[in-house]
Amino acid sequence: MAAARWGLARTFPLMMIGALVVGMTAVAVTSYQNRIHKIAESEAATTPSALTGLPCPVLTKAEFDALAVKPSKTFIFNEVTFVRRFGHVTCNVISHGGGTGFAPLCEFTAPAVLKVTTRQGEFYFKTGVGKPVSVSTPGGIPKCVVAAR
Repeated sequence: MAAARWGLARTFPLMMIGALVVGMTAVAVTSYQNRIHKIAESEAATTPSALTGLPCPVLTKAEFDALAVKPSKTFIFNEVTFVRRFGHVTCNVISHGGGTGFAPLCEFTAPAVLKVTTRQGEFYFKTGVGKPVSVSTPGGIPKCVVAAR
C-alpha cells in the first residue's frame, strides 16, 4: 500500500484552520488588553474614594410612587438603569472585590430623587435637592452616598 502524499489539497484545510486559530487568539488577547486599559483609564478618572459620605435616605416603592416630584431623566450605563429628577451625571467603571469584579460608579450633581434598577431589583433614594451623590452597584446592590466629592 502506498503512502498518501501531502499535497496542497490535503494541507490547505489544515493551514486555514491554523490561521483561524491564530487570528481568533490574537483578537481575544487584543480585546482583553483593550478592556483592561479602558478600565484603568476609568478608575484614574474616578476613584472608589468617591464613595465616602453619608448613606442616601432609602425609600420603599410605595414611598417613591407617592412622591410629588417624579424623576424624569433616564439613562443606562453598564446594564444598570438610573432615573433622576435633576442635575447632571458622570459615570465610570471601577474595580471592586480586590480587582475580581467591576461596577459602575456614577456621580450626580443634584438628583433629588433616584431610582436604580439592576439585575437584583429596583432601589429608591431621596437624596435631597442640591446635594451631590455618588452611586456604585457592586454585585448589583447600589451603594449610594450623599455629599460625595
